[in-house]
Amino acid sequence: MKKNKWVWGTAAVVILAGLIIGNILSSQKEPMRRKPAAARQNPLRIITVQNKDIEIPINMSGPLYAYDKVEIFAEVSGALLRSSKHFKAGIPFKKGEAIVRIDDGVYKNNVLAQKSSLLNQLTLLLPDLSIDFPGSSKRWEAYLAGMDLHKELKPLPEPGSDKERYYIASRNIYSQYYTIKSMETTLSKYTIRASFRGVVTQALINPGTIVRAGQKMGEFICTEVYEMEAAVTLFDANRLKIGQSVTLTSDDTQGAFSGRIRRINRALDPSSLTVEVYIHVKDPRLRDGMYMAAHTPGEPVPAAAAVSKDLLVENNRLFVVENSVLVLKPVRVVAERGDMAIVRGLPDGARILGEVWAEARAGQKIPTAPKNPGEKNKGGKKLGDAGNKTAGKTAGKPTGKKAGRE
Repeated sequence: MKKNKWVWGTAAVVILAGLIIGNILSSQKEPMRRKPAAARQNPLRIITVQNKDIEIPINMSGPLYAYDKVEIFAEVSGALLRSSKHFKAGIPFKKGEAIVRIDDGVYKNNVLAQKSSLLNQLTLLLPDLSIDFPGSSKRWEAYLAGMDLHKELKPLPEPGSDKERYYIASRNIYSQYYTIKSMETTLSKYTIRASFRGVVTQALINPGTIVRAGQKMGEFICTEVYEMEAAVTLFDANRLKIGQSVTLTSDDTQGAFSGRIRRINRALDPSSLTVEVYIHVKDPRLRDGMYMAAHTPGEPVPAAAAVSKDLLVENNRLFVVENSVLVLKPVRVVAERGDMAIVRGLPDGARILGEVWAEARAGQKIPTAPKNPGEKNKGGKKLGDAGNKTAGKTAGKPTGKKAGRE
C-alpha cells in the first residue's frame, strides 16, 4: 500500500514540473529562431563584353619526313654486285652515282648481238642506197662510221622522201633499231643511280644476293629538304597562307627551326574533320621521322571576345546579366587559347557573369552586397566591370537593440 502511494506521488511531481516549464516557455515574447545563413559580402564579378580582333597563335604538330624519298625496287633479275660503296643504311651518295649494280653480263651480250645484226644490215644497205638514193648515201655512211657497239645507239638519219623511208623499212632497219633501243632501256635498269644527293636509310639485300624483278631492295632519301605534315582545324586552315613563315621546335633537338608552308590540302579528312598542312624546313640537324611542333601567328580573329572556359555552360552558352537577372545566351566558340575560349555572338556592352557561381541558373537574380542600418552609399562603382570592388562602404554604427534573440 505504501509502494502505490510512492508511485502516484512521483507521477504528480513530474506532471507539475512539466506544467511549470510550459508556462515559462509560453511567456516568452518571441519564439527561438535559427541563425540565418551568412549573406554574400561581395557582389558577383561581372564582365562587360568588348568585341575586338584577337590574335590567336596556331599550334601544329606532326612527323617530319624527307621531301624526296624513293623506295628502290628491282625491275630486272640477277645477282647484286659488290661496289666501292656498300649498299648499307647510312651510306651517302651523290647525284648520278651508282647505288646498286646488278649483274648484267648475259643481257648485255644479247644487246651487243642485236647491234651487230643492225650493223650488218646497214652495211648491206649502203651499196643499194647509193644507187637508188645517191643524195642520202653520205648521211647513212657517216652514221655507220660513227656507230659504236658499246655505246647507246644514236637516232637514225632522217629519210629525204617517203619513197626512201619505205625503201629502208623494207630492209627491216627500223624494226631492229627500236628493238635495240628497248633493250638498251632494260639494260640501264641493271644499274640504279641516285637521282639526287642523299643517303640510304634502308638496305634489305647484301652483295651476292639473287635479286628478283619486283623485289624491294631499300630506301633512299634526300637530306636537304624535309616536310612536316600537320593536321589543323578548318577554322585555322582558313587563317593560314602558302608561303607563311613557321617556327618549328623539337623536344629532341635544341633550338628552333624556320620553315614555310608549301601546301594546304583542299579536302577535309573525313575521320578527324581536319585539314592537312605541309611545311618545308631545311637544317642538317633534322632527321627523317622526327616529331616536330610548329607555331605561327596566323591571321587575327575579327570581332570576338575571350572568356574563361569555366564560364561556358554546355560548351556553347553564357550567363548574361539583364536587369540584375541571369539569362542564358547562346555563343559560338570559334577557337581556343589555353584555358580561354574565343567566342562570338555577344554584342558590345553585354554584361556576363565573370565567375563560377554554384547557384547560377536562368532567371536567378544576382545578389548584391548587404547593407546595415544607417549605411550610406558613397558613390560606389557600377556592378559589372571585371574586378570591381563592393558598391559602397558603410558609415557610422548601428543603433538600437535587436528585436529578438539569436
